[in-house]
Amino acid sequence: MQVRFERTAHRRYAVTVLRRQHGDLRLDPAPGYSDLIPHDLVHLVVEDEFGLRQGIFGQLAAGGNAGTFVPTEELRTKAWARRVQRRNRSTGGDMGRSEDLAAQVYPRWLRHSCHLPGSQYVRQDPPPTDLSVDELDRAFERLDALSKQWRAVEVGASMTVAWPWPERA
Repeated sequence: MQVRFERTAHRRYAVTVLRRQHGDLRLDPAPGYSDLIPHDLVHLVVEDEFGLRQGIFGQLAAGGNAGTFVPTEELRTKAWARRVQRRNRSTGGDMGRSEDLAAQVYPRWLRHSCHLPGSQYVRQDPPPTDLSVDELDRAFERLDALSKQWRAVEVGASMTVAWPWPERA
């Protein structure tokens, strides 16, 4: 599965999920715009780094829609909706953990990367974390590299990141 992050306008982005088994999905506009890194890309990083195979992107890989993505083709029939609803119920058990990890990692990464507290993206006091320094550093490295790529994306252009685990039926 490939995940495309597209800068659609000044301060706006979309996410397109390219799937072989279940059809492509899109979220436009996507929440949590940042000039530094899209919110959904933070989720992809924490889910990958911390092994969450049932988070947002794991659910998408299993044929769900994470409750927000829509098909890019006209596949929205009642049968499609029933299948997606079943997949959403049977997958996504790590979605809450994904939210928690994104909330723990993102503000710490901003501080680590020397982005000043008080900006609209930095919480004054990030929530407590059970992550080790090594785990945080590994996530920071990924976020640094992806942020550099994202900052080079112009309006109308995109960057694509592979989801590391296979799609599931």
